[in-house]
Order: sequence, then C-alpha cells, then structure tokens
Amino acid sequence: MANKMSFSGIIPAMLTPFTSSGDLDIAGLKKNVDFLIESGVSQIMCLGSTGEAATLTREECVKVTEATVKAANGRVPVMAGTGATSTREVIERSKEAKSAGADSIMIVTPFYEIPNQEGLYKHYASIAEAVDIPICLYNIPPHTQVEIAPETLERLAKIGNIQALKDSSGNLSYFAEVMRRVGDKMSILNGGDDITLPCFALGCHGAILALANIAPRMVVDLFQAVQQQERENSLDIFFKLLPIARAISVAQNFPAPVKEAVNMLGRPAGPARSPIVPLGNSEKEEIKKALQHAGLF
Repeated sequence: MANKMSFSGIIPAMLTPFTSSGDLDIAGLKKNVDFLIESGVSQIMCLGSTGEAATLTREECVKVTEATVKAANGRVPVMAGTGATSTREVIERSKEAKSAGADSIMIVTPFYEIPNQEGLYKHYASIAEAVDIPICLYNIPPHTQVEIAPETLERLAKIGNIQALKDSSGNLSYFAEVMRRVGDKMSILNGGDDITLPCFALGCHGAILALANIAPRMVVDLFQAVQQQERENSLDIFFKLLPIARAISVAQNFPAPVKEAVNMLGRPAGPARSPIVPLGNSEKEEIKKALQHAGLF
C-alpha cells in the first residue's frame, strides 16, 4: 500500500506556461516552481484544470511532470493530475506520472462518459488497486456533470491509498457535509478560489487553488491566519483577494483569466491553448483592478 501522504496547506493548481507559439515553456515552468516554493506553498500540483491538462498530449503531460519534479528538487512534494474518461487510460497515465517522479496523483471524476455512483466507486477502486501511489480525488461537477456523493466518499475513504479530496463544487453545503462524514478519514481540500475563508473556517486541511498562481504568499497567510484564529486579519486578506478570486472563477474560457493575471505580474504564463481564447479589454481591465485592490499591481 502507498505511504500515507500529508495533503495539507496551500497547494497551487499550477498553470502550464506556453511560448507565444503554444509550445511548452519548460524554463518558465521552473521559474514558476521556484517562485511558488519561495512563497511558502506546501506542495506543487501540476496538470489540473488550471494546468490545461486536457489540451496536452500524453507525452507533454509526462514532460510537465518530469520538469516539475526536477524543478521542485525535493523541496516540496509534487502531485500530478492523471484524469481521463476511461479507467484504463487513467491507470496508464497514473503509472506514467509515478515513473516521472510524482509523489501523488489527482484524479478528476470521469467526464463525457458519465457513470453512476457505483461506476464511480469501481473506477476509483480499480485505479487504487492498480497503482501504488497516494491518490487525491477531484470533484468538480460544474465542469464534469459528475458529483462524488458523500456516501460514495465514505466507501472510498476505506481504501488505503485514497487519501484526499479536492472539492471544486463551489457548494458550501456539500463541502460541510463531506467534512462531517469523512473529514477525519481523509484530507479535504478546497478548490473554490472565491470561498476560501468559509472552507478554511470549517476546518479543512488546506486548498488546491488557481488563485495560488497569482498571490501564493497571501493565500498562505490567509490559511495561517484562520488556523491561528486571527479573525480580523483573515477577513482583511480574504477581502483583498476576493476580487481576483471572483474574476478568475469563470465557467467558460478558463484558465484565460489566471494566465492574464500572471502575465500582468510579469511571470511566465503565455497564452492558453485553443479552444480557450484571450480575454477582451473589459475583462483585462477587471483583472488589473483586482490585482491593484490586492496590492499586487
């Protein structure tokens, strides 16, 4: 069975930087990893939704994982996203991620081919049996039309290497119920950039956030302030970050707003891959004002 992993603290859902021609920017990736680690994050997560994993080839996914592991150089653990529509492909991708040096994997629920709860359970159970590596489940029903029911999570929490859940449902009622049912059995991580404070207040173990690409130190400070019960400081940081969080929490054309913000801050991001398109002028202005509000720009 896989070793027990500490899924906690602030984990950036790291973007994948591209060159102007749309190729992987490995040098830029290394710069971003260094910046994030220096900002106090506890892990690095590559190849999630923010990392545009669905637009990368299998070969590119391996390159990104290898480059992230090399850049981290043992300073923090590296988690790699390995989600796909079929159980068989997830197993193959997960084995590739482990071979590339990932310390853990994150697996989004199946999409397009939509299972029921029994199919979802068997999907994850089969992967956990086939790949000996710590697993973080990824619940993001706004994008997949699949939600991991709390009852299914209770069953999955009994499997040794299924050790965490990232919830990007944006549903505080669901998040609280998950905390109540399995918060003492697996790490519960918030994925909603605009609901960080209430999720932290519920006692979750940390967060995997797109926002942490933009303002990692502030997000780390927010999490620590909540843990230390510093109410006024927590509210101050949260409200400074909220306009950015709202600007990047979009149902369509994601992660273009995240990349725009990082580009504005002078760090490697580049364009998003098609079919995602660049932001319009009004959207860019909203991002700029949000960065100014947070004191970042």
